[in-house]
Amino acid sequence: MAKKSRKTASQYSESKSKVGISLTPTGIGLLTQMAQNTGLSRSELIERIARGNIAIACQQASMTIALENPPEAKETSSNNGTTTSKTKIQVIEGKQPLQADVSEPGGSGVSQEDYQSLQQQAKEQANLIEDLQQKLAQQKSETAEQTESYQSLQKQAQEQGNLVKKLQKQLADQKSETAEQTESYQSLQQQAKEQSNLVKKLQKQLADQKSQTAEQTESYQSLQQQAQEQGNLVKKLQKQLADQKSQTAEQTESYQSLQQQAQQQANVIEDLQQKLADQKSLATQQVESNQTLQQQAQQQSNLVKKLQKQLAEQQSQGTQQVESNQVLQQQTQEQGKRIAELERQLSQQESPANQAPESYESLKQHNQEQEERIATLQKHISELKRWATIGKTEFNKRLNRRLF
Repeated sequence: MAKKSRKTASQYSESKSKVGISLTPTGIGLLTQMAQNTGLSRSELIERIARGNIAIACQQASMTIALENPPEAKETSSNNGTTTSKTKIQVIEGKQPLQADVSEPGGSGVSQEDYQSLQQQAKEQANLIEDLQQKLAQQKSETAEQTESYQSLQKQAQEQGNLVKKLQKQLADQKSETAEQTESYQSLQQQAKEQSNLVKKLQKQLADQKSQTAEQTESYQSLQQQAQEQGNLVKKLQKQLADQKSQTAEQTESYQSLQQQAQQQANVIEDLQQKLADQKSLATQQVESNQTLQQQAQQQSNLVKKLQKQLAEQQSQGTQQVESNQVLQQQTQEQGKRIAELERQLSQQESPANQAPESYESLKQHNQEQEERIATLQKHISELKRWATIGKTEFNKRLNRRLF
């Protein structure tokens, strides 16, 4: 279905409106070919077919549309698609015989406007042919010039070929030089690296030097202060020097006196040197005596070592005796404890004897048993005392041996 669009200006008294139509690819191709052959646009071709200005004749046409009283180009319409004049449209079905083609203007085949358009196109084509002929002549002259230029270019190409060979040779030489330069570059890189390390080292030294310079600046200021103090001290010393000069004059006199004393001391020194020579001879005799004493000291040293060895042996024996004495002391203590226990038992046994017996016989028997028991205990006590005495005597003997 056709749809209306915005209006566009045209050569007619009324403006054109865009209408959307649907065609097959074949219809679109034929319409485009007709427009190209007539030199019109497709919209103008459709416009003129609709107005009856262009008739399409075809032997296969099954329908013919005939227009009577078609609208003129200058007629206007008050409403879209409706003409002011009464145009009759007659549709004839079936095939119609074709009419002869008339080329004269005003004939039934081509309209006056189409004829004028064709004449204008022919004139334009003639002008175009003249322009093309003129361009062809110019092209020929340019071709001749290009031929000469081509020969010149051939000559230049030959020269350039020779130049290329020369450049290739130079390139080979350049490559060898480049190889040498590469080695030199690597050497320079190594040197640059070493120089970079040296620069870093120098920078570090410079930093250290700056710190030292700062310290030296402080030291210089301190030295200036010291120099000022020393200047004051020099003035003071100059004053003291003046005083010293006066004292030096006095000391000069004293020096002469000292020279006399030195002469006297020189005489004394000669006497002392004589005595020293005598002393040296005496020292020689003493050296010989010392050697004799050294031999005696060596013998005494050997004797001392021998005595020290004997003393070490005696000390080891004394250690053994001390251990034996400790055992004897322990035995003596045990015997003393045993004696004390026996005495305690004896005292306990003597206390019942003081009590009154119930009968004479029992007392007599009891006393007899007590006497036997006391005799036994006294015997044991005397035996223990004897052993204790022997132990003390042996202990004293061993102790005396250890001391001496």
